[in-house]
Amino acid sequence: MLPAVHRMRSSEDFRQVRRRGRKYLAPGLVVHISQGFFTPGVSKVGITVGKDCGNSVARHRLSRRIRGAMSPLVSQLPAGTGVVIRALPQPVGGVDIGSSLKQVINQLAKNQLHSDLVGFASAQNVTQ
Repeated sequence: MLPAVHRMRSSEDFRQVRRRGRKYLAPGLVVHISQGFFTPGVSKVGITVGKDCGNSVARHRLSRRIRGAMSPLVSQLPAGTGVVIRALPQPVGGVDIGSSLKQVINQLAKNQLHSDLVGFASAQNVTQ
């Protein structure tokens, strides 16, 4: 279960993360990630599941699956990161939510490493 400290609750926070963050696509999910969004250093995760994903029971089941899959991954996020996960309508067989989220977190880490390396290289060029 995702700890309460890491849950995003404010609609304004959802809106700002979606506007300012980068969008990553994964099977069955759209993930918006905004690094450095929360200043105290606690990463927060928000989940949205629309009515196109099924009735109330199906939507709540899907949001519980997403929260359960995201719980161990929160510690891998950089401090102060805002994440909004939007579920897409699922096919009949379903999608492995855990592997989709791991794919996005790995892609984020790869992009972060790439931007750090590019920043380091440009800083080296400035000092020379």
